[in-house]
Parts: sequence; C-alpha cells; structure tokens
Amino acid sequence: MTGTNQTTGGTGTGATMSNKVSCRRRRSIAAGVVVLALVAGACGGGDEEEAEEAAAAAAAAEEAAAAATTTAAAAATTTAAAAATTTAAPTTTTEPVPTASTRPTCVLEPNANCSQVDLSGENLAGMILPGIDLSGANMEGTLLNGAMLAGADLSGSNLAGAAMSNTNLAGAKMDDVKAPGALFFRANLSHASMVRADLTAAVLMEADMKSVNMTGALVTGIVERRSFWCNTIYADGTLRNEDCQIGG
Repeated sequence: MTGTNQTTGGTGTGATMSNKVSCRRRRSIAAGVVVLALVAGACGGGDEEEAEEAAAAAAAAEEAAAAATTTAAAAATTTAAAAATTTAAPTTTTEPVPTASTRPTCVLEPNANCSQVDLSGENLAGMILPGIDLSGANMEGTLLNGAMLAGADLSGSNLAGAAMSNTNLAGAKMDDVKAPGALFFRANLSHASMVRADLTAAVLMEADMKSVNMTGALVTGIVERRSFWCNTIYADGTLRNEDCQIGG
C-alpha cells in the first residue's frame, strides 16, 4: 500500500508541475505576440487588420497551449488511477485428497506405521498386527476375520462393510471410524474407544463390549444380538451394565 500511495503522489505532483509550466508558456506566447503587434504599430507599418491578425494569433496560441495542458493532465490522471487500482492477484491452495495411487504403502507388521494406506477389499484374515497404526486407512470391505489388532490405531479409518468375525480389537483406538454395515461377530472390543464412530446399520453379534466408550457414536439401524454390555458408555452417554455379574 505504501508503494501505491507514493506512486500516486508522485504522479499527482508531476501533473501539477506540468500544468504550471504550460500556463507560464501560454502567457509568454500571448505576451510576445502582443509586443510584436505594438512594435509594428510604432514603426508605422501596422494597421487595424494587422492588429486584428496579431490578436487572433495570440488567442489561437493560448487555446493551443490550454488544449495541450488539458491533454497532459488527463493522461496523468488516467495513469495515477490505473496504478492505484492495480492489486496483486490472491493465491489459493487446495489440499489434494488421497487416492489409491497417491496413498502410501507399508509392510503390515506389529506396531508398523501404515497410516492412510489403501487396503480396501484386501484379505487380512488371521494376521497378527498388534499396535499397528492404520489411522485414516481405507479398509472398505476388508476381511479381518480372526485378525489380532489389540491396541491398534484405527481412528478415522474407513471400515464400511468390513468383516470382523472373531477379531481381537481389545483396547483399539477407533474414534471417528466409519463402519456402516460392518460385521462385528464375536469380536473382542473390550476397552476400545469408539467415540463418534459411525456404526449405522452395523451388526454387533455376541461382541464383547465391556468398558467401550461409544460417546457420540451413530447407531441408527444398528443390530445388537447377545453382545456383552458392562460398564459401557453408550452413544447417548448412558452407562450400560445389563450384563455385569454381581458377586455374592
């Protein structure tokens, strides 16, 4: 902004100086023509026609100087306005969405960092992967039957339609996981965190839900069959203890 103001101010000062010089030049031309007319009359060679011609020439010279001054002032004003309105074009950046070709790859092993990988439709049945980081991974339709994922990080991952029969997910971090239509058959989810998980139309059949935190989870259409509920924080924040055994 400082550079623009300086440029505009400099242009305005130049236009003012140009106007003053043009006015002085116009007066000088007119005065010179009048002096010539007077000298001609004093020498006896002038008459009324010559005086009229001299006056007309002086008027024409003054009009030409005024027109030149107006044109210069208009050009200076246009230049100043163009400089004042010139602004830098804003730049915008967009963060690319990961695709199957741009997602990272990793070696599936215990405690490995496999965040954001694409494992959609893969068969991971029976794999031993405790503590693995699969946060943000695409695991839509993945077969995880009998897999050992205790303590794994699945937060923000896509488990839509995934099959998890007899899967060990004890203590797993599953916050914000998207698992609509997923199957949890005899899955061990004890002490897992499923805050804000999308469990729309998911099937929980004979699953171990002991001490699971499901605060804010989406449970519309969820199917529950003979699952174990004890010290479980349900989606609405209520505590479910219907299956806890009270010692005598």
